[in-house]
Amino acid sequence: MTTPRAGVRVPQWVFDELPGELSEKARRAAALMRSPDEVMSPRTLRGMTAGKLSFAQTLVRRMAENRWRITLRECDVAEDGTGYMAYDIRAEERRLSFGVFVYPPFPPGHQRLFRDTRVEFFGILLDGPADKQRFLRERREFDAHVWRGRTDPKVYGWTIASRGTRTFDEVVDALARGEQPAVSSLDANGGYILRNGGYYGNGRMGTRAWQSHARHGGPLSMPYHIDLFCVYLWRLVSLDLVEATARVRDVRAVALDPRIRRHIGIGNSSGLGTVAALVRWPARLSAFMLTRELGFAYAAAQPADPGRIRRLASLLANAASTYAGAPEAAADLIEPRGDVAAALLRARDDLHALLEADGDATERTWPALLEAVDGYGSVEAAEVVRGLLLELYPEAGEFSRVTRAGMQRPQAVDPTMTVGEVRALLEEHFGWALTLDLESPGKREFFWYRSEENGENRRGERSVDVGVERETVIDVAGMTRRLHDFLASVPGDVGIGRFLLEEPEHSLSVARVQLAATSPYSELRASVCDADFLASNGIRCFLSVLGIELPTPHSGRWVRGLFYRGAPLPEDLADGHEGEWGIGAQGATENTVVRT
Repeated sequence: MTTPRAGVRVPQWVFDELPGELSEKARRAAALMRSPDEVMSPRTLRGMTAGKLSFAQTLVRRMAENRWRITLRECDVAEDGTGYMAYDIRAEERRLSFGVFVYPPFPPGHQRLFRDTRVEFFGILLDGPADKQRFLRERREFDAHVWRGRTDPKVYGWTIASRGTRTFDEVVDALARGEQPAVSSLDANGGYILRNGGYYGNGRMGTRAWQSHARHGGPLSMPYHIDLFCVYLWRLVSLDLVEATARVRDVRAVALDPRIRRHIGIGNSSGLGTVAALVRWPARLSAFMLTRELGFAYAAAQPADPGRIRRLASLLANAASTYAGAPEAAADLIEPRGDVAAALLRARDDLHALLEADGDATERTWPALLEAVDGYGSVEAAEVVRGLLLELYPEAGEFSRVTRAGMQRPQAVDPTMTVGEVRALLEEHFGWALTLDLESPGKREFFWYRSEENGENRRGERSVDVGVERETVIDVAGMTRRLHDFLASVPGDVGIGRFLLEEPEHSLSVARVQLAATSPYSELRASVCDADFLASNGIRCFLSVLGIELPTPHSGRWVRGLFYRGAPLPEDLADGHEGEWGIGAQGATENTVVRT
């Protein structure tokens, strides 16, 4: 059973996942949801931003609500910053530990590839208390075999990182002199000390599979929370390591000011493989996007009041300031940051005007604001405003229940449908694909494959590169077009199961079409094989789902950004304080040099 909502069919299971009163409010608000054709278009994905329902934010919220405790148990580092560190973690009913081996830095300008046999930081997330002998065993296995090594399910995963070389040295030198590092210099060099290099778990190399504890709840049962917890730990490692290294160099060294510790994030750069992930897992993509859009609709449907209006105005001003100082990228890859900042300030001014015109705030305040913002011409500003509006309603965090449930929904063929029913679903949900031009030059320029050398998805050119015969199943537009052509010649009353017995190569396409009926937002509205497809739009979407701040394309194939800038530190989590952080938070730290 589904409920039609302004072009969006919201499955009943979505409302079943929410607590009573919130479920009823969400059901009424669903009429304000945007259509999948709008949300999943390259234009909207290009402006997508992280927010309250992104996985990094939901993880931190859980950590604070449950007062996780993360303690540096052992720290043995040399003057050059190499050595060993171990953390003890109390996460609700579980005790975990994180062991870190710090290796010498790479030469300046080195770009690490998957096949490299050397790393700068190697971390192990272990079930149970810190065990140095066990960590050493994992290190030996990793050193000998890198990503072909083997472990066992006591290990949640292996993870790597690297230095932001200039920032690392600058921060250590400043602390050793008894000074605080200049925030302006930190920000100019990316705002981080370490860069995340990837997490490898979920059954790989023998590690514990996520499903093994997702079924039973617990602190890391939410999708991507394990991965992003390791990213959070790398941020903590970076802060503790620069302080420890400075103390080794000079016993008079000072610790980082707490405001600067919170200001520092963890760097991240992601490439083409994330686009493949978006396309290959439509149920997971829909689970998050559906949650996000329903959350936006819920917030827009709530009555405004002067307090919330003033708070949103403050958040908009902070976000505008953040964008005004953010790094730029090529104009064809992102909107100019200054344009986004100007649109956010215009939204703040329109918000004040709406309040003055209405006197007492009404239920029309938020929809009227969003309608105005959508007319500015800045897609990214409109996405930021929707995300900040969600910040005004703490109960909106409950919508993450929908994400968790949606990501566990199966994607399989329902053989009881008829060919006619499947054809009707295809035409309803994949009309965008049926109208695409797939025949003109450049429309099938690219193919996607899994590289044995890099262990990740890569993109090749059909007219140049070898390996087309190993193409990953990722050409959704072509797949559904072929399915439609086949079904057109089959009587509508024939069972789809019978059809697939004779044409089994269409099984995956049929499953995607059937999934779309109960999982809106499951498909990008573009052909990823088109020469005009800008991969950075898809990469940005994926990183925003995870929770990266200000994703900035380095090229059309790579996107950079920061995780956890302004996020609470372990002492905050232990006290149950999440605080305000993210794009609209007051993120500025005084740019002063403190001497002791």
